[in-house]
Amino acid sequence: MEIDNSKASCFRECNWKYYEQYERNGTGIEPIPHEGEGYSSLDYGGRVHERLEEYYKGIMKYPPHANEVLEIESEIMMQAYQARYPEAVKDIVDVERTFKVELPDLCPECYVGHGVEKMDSLPMVVCDVCGHMFLPGRHVLIGKIDLVVRNGEGTLDIWDHKTEKRGAKSNLPQKWGARDQASLYLWAAERIYKEPIGNFYVNVLTRQSEKGQVGPSFPAEQQKLERNQRAIDIAIRDIVVVADEIERYKKIFKDEEWPSNREMCYGWGYCPYYQIHRYGEDPSLIIENRYQAKKEYLQLGGVDIIQ
Repeated sequence: MEIDNSKASCFRECNWKYYEQYERNGTGIEPIPHEGEGYSSLDYGGRVHERLEEYYKGIMKYPPHANEVLEIESEIMMQAYQARYPEAVKDIVDVERTFKVELPDLCPECYVGHGVEKMDSLPMVVCDVCGHMFLPGRHVLIGKIDLVVRNGEGTLDIWDHKTEKRGAKSNLPQKWGARDQASLYLWAAERIYKEPIGNFYVNVLTRQSEKGQVGPSFPAEQQKLERNQRAIDIAIRDIVVVADEIERYKKIFKDEEWPSNREMCYGWGYCPYYQIHRYGEDPSLIIENRYQAKKEYLQLGGVDIIQ
Protein backbone atom coordinates (compact mmCIF):
# COMPACT_ATOMS: atom_id res chain seq x y z
CA MET A 1 0.00 0.00 0.00
CA GLU A 2 0.97 3.66 -0.31
CA ILE A 3 1.44 5.20 3.13
CA ASP A 4 2.59 8.55 4.44
CA ASN A 5 3.27 9.99 7.87
CA SER A 6 -0.25 11.42 8.19
CA LYS A 7 -1.91 8.08 7.52
CA ALA A 8 0.34 6.30 10.00
CA SER A 9 -0.26 8.94 12.70
CA CYS A 10 -4.03 8.79 12.18
CA PHE A 11 -4.07 4.99 12.45
CA ARG A 12 -2.03 5.10 15.66
CA GLU A 13 -4.40 7.68 17.12
CA CYS A 14 -7.57 5.71 16.32
CA ASN A 15 -8.08 2.85 13.85
CA TRP A 16 -11.70 3.81 13.22
CA LYS A 17 -10.80 7.43 12.56
CA TYR A 18 -8.29 6.19 9.99
CA TYR A 19 -11.02 4.20 8.26
CA GLU A 20 -13.31 7.25 8.01
CA GLN A 21 -10.57 9.60 6.88
CA TYR A 22 -8.91 7.38 4.29
CA GLU A 23 -11.02 4.31 3.46
CA ARG A 24 -14.78 4.94 3.64
CA ASN A 25 -16.38 5.05 0.19
CA GLY A 26 -13.00 4.44 -1.39
CA THR A 27 -11.71 7.98 -0.74
CA GLY A 28 -12.35 8.68 2.91
CA ILE A 29 -14.69 11.43 4.10
CA GLU A 30 -14.29 14.81 5.80
CA PRO A 31 -16.74 17.29 7.35
CA ILE A 32 -18.32 19.85 5.02
CA PRO A 33 -16.95 23.28 6.08
CA HIS A 34 -19.28 25.59 7.98
CA GLU A 35 -20.96 28.25 5.86
CA GLY A 36 -19.32 31.06 7.82
CA GLU A 37 -15.81 30.10 6.75
CA GLY A 38 -16.40 28.02 3.67
CA TYR A 39 -13.00 26.38 3.65
CA SER A 40 -11.07 23.96 5.82
CA SER A 41 -7.63 24.22 7.38
CA LEU A 42 -6.45 21.77 4.69
CA ASP A 43 -7.79 24.09 1.96
CA TYR A 44 -5.99 27.02 3.52
CA GLY A 45 -2.73 25.12 4.01
CA GLY A 46 -2.88 23.87 0.43
CA ARG A 47 -3.30 27.39 -0.96
CA VAL A 48 -0.45 28.76 1.17
CA HIS A 49 1.79 25.95 -0.09
CA GLU A 50 0.88 26.85 -3.68
CA ARG A 51 1.86 30.45 -3.00
CA LEU A 52 5.11 29.39 -1.32
CA GLU A 53 5.94 27.24 -4.36
CA GLU A 54 5.35 30.22 -6.65
CA TYR A 55 7.46 32.44 -4.38
CA TYR A 56 10.45 30.10 -4.32
CA LYS A 57 10.23 29.19 -8.01
CA GLY A 58 9.68 32.81 -9.08
CA ILE A 59 6.70 31.91 -11.31
CA MET A 60 2.92 32.26 -11.27
CA LYS A 61 1.61 28.70 -11.57
CA TYR A 62 -1.77 28.48 -9.87
CA PRO A 63 -5.01 30.46 -10.39
CA PRO A 64 -6.51 32.39 -7.47
CA HIS A 65 -8.69 30.29 -5.21
CA ALA A 66 -12.43 30.41 -5.90
CA ASN A 67 -13.10 31.33 -2.27
CA GLU A 68 -12.33 35.04 -2.02
CA VAL A 69 -12.02 35.01 1.78
CA LEU A 70 -9.44 32.21 1.63
CA GLU A 71 -7.53 34.02 -1.12
CA ILE A 72 -7.36 37.22 0.91
CA GLU A 73 -6.16 35.41 4.02
CA SER A 74 -3.47 33.55 2.07
CA GLU A 75 -2.30 36.85 0.56
CA ILE A 76 -2.03 38.38 4.04
CA MET A 77 0.04 35.38 5.13
CA MET A 78 2.41 35.65 2.17
CA GLN A 79 2.97 39.36 2.70
CA ALA A 80 3.83 38.68 6.34
CA TYR A 81 6.08 35.74 5.37
CA GLN A 82 8.08 37.79 2.89
CA ALA A 83 8.45 40.58 5.44
CA ARG A 84 9.67 38.08 8.04
CA TYR A 85 12.10 36.38 5.64
CA PRO A 86 13.15 39.15 3.21
CA GLU A 87 16.36 37.42 2.11
CA ALA A 88 15.86 34.96 -0.72
CA VAL A 89 17.18 31.44 -0.27
CA LYS A 90 20.27 31.26 -2.48
CA ASP A 91 20.76 27.60 -3.30
CA ILE A 92 17.37 25.95 -3.85
CA VAL A 93 17.57 22.39 -5.15
CA ASP A 94 13.89 21.42 -5.22
CA VAL A 95 10.47 22.89 -4.42
CA GLU A 96 7.31 20.92 -3.55
CA ARG A 97 8.88 17.58 -4.51
CA THR A 98 6.34 14.74 -4.44
CA PHE A 99 7.81 11.29 -4.08
CA LYS A 100 7.17 7.56 -3.92
CA VAL A 101 9.93 5.47 -2.36
CA GLU A 102 9.61 1.71 -1.89
CA LEU A 103 9.91 0.74 1.75
CA PRO A 104 12.31 -2.07 2.66
CA ASP A 105 11.09 -5.68 2.63
CA LEU A 106 11.10 -6.18 6.38
CA CYS A 107 9.95 -9.60 7.47
CA PRO A 108 6.30 -9.42 8.69
CA GLU A 109 7.02 -12.20 11.16
CA CYS A 110 9.97 -10.72 13.11
CA TYR A 111 10.46 -7.18 11.66
CA VAL A 112 14.20 -7.64 12.11
CA GLY A 113 15.31 -9.51 9.01
CA HIS A 114 15.01 -8.50 5.37
CA GLY A 115 13.70 -10.56 2.48
CA VAL A 116 16.26 -12.19 0.20
CA GLU A 117 15.49 -13.95 -3.08
CA LYS A 118 14.92 -17.70 -3.08
CA MET A 119 16.46 -20.01 -5.64
CA ASP A 120 13.21 -21.10 -7.27
CA SER A 121 10.37 -19.77 -9.40
CA LEU A 122 8.07 -18.73 -6.53
CA PRO A 123 7.46 -14.95 -6.27
CA MET A 124 8.51 -15.03 -2.62
CA VAL A 125 11.46 -13.91 -0.57
CA VAL A 126 12.80 -15.46 2.62
CA CYS A 127 13.75 -13.63 5.82
CA ASP A 128 17.49 -13.67 6.38
CA VAL A 129 16.94 -13.94 10.15
CA CYS A 130 13.95 -16.20 10.89
CA GLY A 131 13.42 -17.92 7.54
CA HIS A 132 9.81 -16.77 7.10
CA MET A 133 8.67 -16.55 3.44
CA PHE A 134 6.64 -13.56 2.23
CA LEU A 135 5.81 -11.49 -0.84
CA PRO A 136 8.21 -8.58 -1.52
CA GLY A 137 7.33 -4.99 -2.40
CA ARG A 138 4.46 -4.60 0.07
CA HIS A 139 4.55 -0.87 0.79
CA VAL A 140 5.58 2.50 -0.65
CA LEU A 141 6.33 5.66 1.34
CA ILE A 142 4.72 8.74 -0.24
CA GLY A 143 4.96 12.41 0.57
CA LYS A 144 5.86 15.90 -0.55
CA ILE A 145 8.99 17.78 0.50
CA ASP A 146 8.30 21.51 0.62
CA LEU A 147 11.82 22.79 0.03
CA VAL A 148 15.29 21.27 -0.44
CA VAL A 149 18.24 23.65 -0.11
CA ARG A 150 21.99 23.23 -0.14
CA ASN A 151 23.46 24.77 2.99
CA GLY A 152 26.74 26.63 3.37
CA GLU A 153 28.61 23.38 4.00
CA GLY A 154 27.36 21.86 0.76
CA THR A 155 24.90 19.43 2.37
CA LEU A 156 21.22 19.19 1.48
CA ASP A 157 18.67 20.27 4.11
CA ILE A 158 14.89 19.82 4.11
CA TRP A 159 12.54 22.67 4.98
CA ASP A 160 8.94 21.93 5.91
CA HIS A 161 6.27 24.63 6.24
CA LYS A 162 3.32 24.09 8.59
CA THR A 163 0.32 26.41 8.85
CA GLU A 164 -1.65 26.47 12.09
CA LYS A 165 -4.43 28.39 13.78
CA ARG A 166 -3.53 30.85 16.51
CA GLY A 167 -3.31 29.09 19.86
CA ALA A 168 -2.77 25.64 18.35
CA LYS A 169 -0.43 23.23 20.14
CA SER A 170 0.27 20.76 17.32
CA ASN A 171 3.55 22.33 16.19
CA LEU A 172 5.30 22.84 19.51
CA PRO A 173 9.02 21.92 19.44
CA GLN A 174 8.32 19.13 21.92
CA LYS A 175 5.80 17.64 19.48
CA TRP A 176 8.15 17.79 16.50
CA GLY A 177 11.03 16.46 18.53
CA ALA A 178 9.14 13.18 18.98
CA ARG A 179 7.53 12.83 15.54
CA ASP A 180 8.64 10.44 12.83
CA GLN A 181 8.18 12.77 9.85
CA ALA A 182 11.73 14.13 9.98
CA SER A 183 13.17 10.60 10.09
CA LEU A 184 10.97 9.41 7.21
CA TYR A 185 11.77 12.39 5.00
CA LEU A 186 15.50 12.24 5.68
CA TRP A 187 15.42 8.54 4.72
CA ALA A 188 13.42 9.21 1.56
CA ALA A 189 15.50 12.22 0.51
CA GLU A 190 18.73 10.23 0.64
CA ARG A 191 17.24 7.82 -1.88
CA ILE A 192 15.79 10.56 -4.06
CA TYR A 193 18.93 12.71 -4.32
CA LYS A 194 21.52 9.94 -3.95
CA GLU A 195 23.63 11.83 -1.42
CA PRO A 196 23.79 12.35 2.36
CA ILE A 197 21.12 14.65 3.82
CA GLY A 198 21.79 17.10 6.63
CA ASN A 199 18.90 18.28 8.81
CA PHE A 200 15.13 18.75 8.75
CA TYR A 201 13.82 22.25 9.56
CA VAL A 202 10.23 23.10 10.52
CA ASN A 203 8.94 26.58 9.74
CA VAL A 204 5.60 27.27 11.49
CA LEU A 205 3.24 29.83 9.92
CA THR A 206 0.60 30.90 12.44
CA ARG A 207 -2.58 32.30 10.92
CA GLN A 208 -4.05 35.68 11.79
CA SER A 209 -6.72 35.84 14.49
CA GLU A 210 -10.27 35.03 13.43
CA LYS A 211 -11.27 38.69 13.18
CA GLY A 212 -7.95 39.75 11.71
CA GLN A 213 -7.03 41.98 14.64
CA VAL A 214 -3.72 40.12 15.11
CA GLY A 215 -1.75 39.32 11.99
CA PRO A 216 0.21 36.18 11.06
CA SER A 217 3.25 35.35 13.16
CA PHE A 218 6.33 33.15 12.95
CA PRO A 219 8.72 31.60 15.48
CA ALA A 220 11.94 33.33 16.41
CA GLU A 221 13.81 30.71 14.39
CA GLN A 222 13.12 27.54 12.49
CA GLN A 223 12.98 24.31 14.47
CA LYS A 224 16.04 22.21 13.63
CA LEU A 225 15.49 18.46 13.89
CA GLU A 226 18.45 16.09 13.88
CA ARG A 227 18.13 12.32 13.60
CA ASN A 228 20.72 9.57 13.98
CA GLN A 229 20.62 6.40 11.89
CA ARG A 230 19.05 4.35 14.67
CA ALA A 231 16.11 6.76 14.96
CA ILE A 232 15.62 6.65 11.19
CA ASP A 233 15.76 2.84 11.08
CA ILE A 234 13.17 2.55 13.87
CA ALA A 235 10.84 5.03 12.14
CA ILE A 236 11.03 3.02 8.92
CA ARG A 237 10.37 -0.24 10.78
CA ASP A 238 7.40 1.31 12.58
CA ILE A 239 5.71 2.63 9.45
CA VAL A 240 6.07 -0.80 7.80
CA VAL A 241 4.41 -2.34 10.88
CA VAL A 242 1.55 0.19 10.65
CA ALA A 243 1.08 -0.45 6.92
CA ASP A 244 0.89 -4.19 7.57
CA GLU A 245 -1.70 -3.63 10.30
CA ILE A 246 -3.82 -1.41 8.02
CA GLU A 247 -3.81 -4.08 5.32
CA ARG A 248 -4.77 -6.70 7.91
CA TYR A 249 -7.63 -4.57 9.27
CA LYS A 250 -8.96 -3.95 5.74
CA LYS A 251 -9.22 -7.71 5.24
CA ILE A 252 -10.80 -8.39 8.65
CA PHE A 253 -13.18 -5.46 9.20
CA LYS A 254 -13.78 -4.28 5.61
CA ASP A 255 -16.49 -1.57 5.84
CA GLU A 256 -17.72 -2.49 9.31
CA GLU A 257 -16.73 -0.74 12.55
CA TRP A 258 -12.96 -0.80 13.03
CA PRO A 259 -11.47 -0.98 16.55
CA SER A 260 -11.56 2.48 18.10
CA ASN A 261 -9.75 4.51 20.72
CA ARG A 262 -12.66 6.08 22.57
CA GLU A 263 -10.32 8.21 24.68
CA MET A 264 -9.66 10.28 21.53
CA CYS A 265 -13.34 11.05 20.80
CA TYR A 266 -12.95 14.30 22.71
CA GLY A 267 -9.62 15.99 23.41
CA TRP A 268 -9.03 19.66 22.55
CA GLY A 269 -12.38 19.35 20.81
CA TYR A 270 -14.61 16.76 19.21
CA CYS A 271 -13.18 14.20 16.81
CA PRO A 272 -14.40 15.08 13.28
CA TYR A 273 -16.27 11.76 13.24
CA TYR A 274 -17.79 11.97 16.72
CA GLN A 275 -21.36 12.24 15.44
CA ILE A 276 -21.18 9.14 13.26
CA HIS A 277 -19.42 7.00 15.86
CA ARG A 278 -22.05 7.20 18.58
CA TYR A 279 -23.31 3.73 19.43
CA GLY A 280 -26.72 2.62 18.21
CA GLU A 281 -27.18 5.14 15.42
CA ASP A 282 -27.26 4.67 11.65
CA PRO A 283 -24.72 7.21 10.34
CA SER A 284 -25.83 7.16 6.68
CA LEU A 285 -28.02 10.29 6.83
CA ILE A 286 -25.43 12.21 8.85
CA ILE A 287 -22.71 11.28 6.35
CA GLU A 288 -24.90 12.27 3.41
CA ASN A 289 -25.68 15.72 4.79
CA ARG A 290 -22.63 16.70 6.80
CA TYR A 291 -19.66 15.02 5.12
CA GLN A 292 -18.03 15.04 1.71
CA ALA A 293 -15.44 12.94 -0.09
CA LYS A 294 -11.97 13.67 1.23
CA LYS A 295 -9.92 15.83 -1.10
CA GLU A 296 -6.62 14.34 -2.22
CA TYR A 297 -3.73 16.46 -0.96
CA LEU A 298 -0.86 14.67 -2.68
CA GLN A 299 -1.04 14.70 -6.48
CA LEU A 300 1.04 11.63 -7.31
CA GLY A 301 -0.04 10.90 -10.87
CA GLY A 302 3.02 10.13 -13.00
CA VAL A 303 5.41 9.98 -10.03
CA ASP A 304 7.68 6.97 -10.40
CA ILE A 305 8.48 4.66 -7.50
CA ILE A 306 12.10 4.91 -6.39
CA GLN A 307 13.49 1.54 -5.34
